[in-house]
Amino acid sequence: MDHLLVEIIFFKMLLINLINDKINLRSYQMYILTQLVLLLSSGIIGIAFILASYLLALTWI
Repeated sequence: MDHLLVEIIFFKMLLINLINDKINLRSYQMYILTQLVLLLSSGIIGIAFILASYLLALTWI
């Protein structure tokens, strides 16, 4: 009987670890996605600033 109880506790610990790993993986994926969105948006804003300064330089020269 004690052997069964130990197996149940061990299985419960494994299940909790799997759930925590899945939660950690999902939050890591969201972190990567957020970083990619920030990188793309900053790149788009940078290109817009470069184009705007180029157009201003063309009109002033």
